[in-house]
Amino acid sequence: MSDATVKFSVLCSMFEAMLRSKGSFAKRRHFRKFVDFVYSSRDYFSAVRLILPSLDRERGSYGLKESVLSTCLIDALGISRDSPDALRLLNWRKGGATTGANVGNFPLVASEVLQRRQGMASGGLTIKELNESLDQLASNDNRGEKTNVLSDLIKKTNALEMKWIIMIILKDLKLGISEKSIFHEFHPDAEDLFNVTCDLKLVCERLKDRTQRHKRQDIEVGKAVRPQLAHRVSDATTAWKKLHGKQVVVECKFDGDRIQIHKNGADIHFFSRSFIDHPEYGHSMSSIILQNILVDRCILDGEMLVWDASTNHFAEFGSNQEIAKAAKEGLDGQRQLCCILCLPTSPILLDP
Repeated sequence: MSDATVKFSVLCSMFEAMLRSKGSFAKRRHFRKFVDFVYSSRDYFSAVRLILPSLDRERGSYGLKESVLSTCLIDALGISRDSPDALRLLNWRKGGATTGANVGNFPLVASEVLQRRQGMASGGLTIKELNESLDQLASNDNRGEKTNVLSDLIKKTNALEMKWIIMIILKDLKLGISEKSIFHEFHPDAEDLFNVTCDLKLVCERLKDRTQRHKRQDIEVGKAVRPQLAHRVSDATTAWKKLHGKQVVVECKFDGDRIQIHKNGADIHFFSRSFIDHPEYGHSMSSIILQNILVDRCILDGEMLVWDASTNHFAEFGSNQEIAKAAKEGLDGQRQLCCILCLPTSPILLDP
């Protein structure tokens, strides 16, 4: 069956089964059954991108966090902004008699509101149709156009399906299973390939046959690499125990945006931790990289911050985009983007 014929309701049934199951093995088994017996077309990406939405970089940002999404849903449903259901959507974080038991969980609050208007019957939305609608949702900056897409989806789904669509839009399915487990169940080499390419579509295309092992691929300059992340522990004592007496170097935690800089001659890319390229940083940072990084090809890992020359301090978190925009427009000021490289201070060199 292809994505053009597989109903999204089938994927929702898998989600619900995974949600009810306890333990990684049982959850992985539901995913394996879906891959083996339902999605036999081997066009796996169209389904896997919905299962791991936070790793899909083929589709741009939806620009829909809960606050904006609640307003769009109100307009899509055609209900008054001061109606009880609209207030539930707008005040989904707040407790009280009017919010119900699902307070703090936007998809469940939205599902309750939708259930009274949609019922339980499915409109037969396919995985292909859903991906096309999500493409429209991501490509339209106009809120009215986004509302129209949501309105169309509401007509083609029931409340259960819309709950999962909302979770896909928010890029958090809360299935209780890690990306690592999904990758391992899909193919033994899937995680390794994703870590060096950050390309979910490539993983799905190259690893269609689970019985065929994939030759280990090296990192490439110009393609995002999955960054190493810190592991959270409860206290310093626990952290020292995990180090097993090894010598360590401790660095300050800078409150900026994690950025991976790829330098390939004069071609420079700035990748975020979610693998998104940010060319807007190039207007103020590319010349600095070219002047100070002497090797021709390398990958740098660090934190992008804003330095305020008038106070001799780093500026507040969240000002990166503002300063990048000002630099693009040719505005000169006391604030300048800067990058603090993570330890070890040596970059990953790609030249012999």
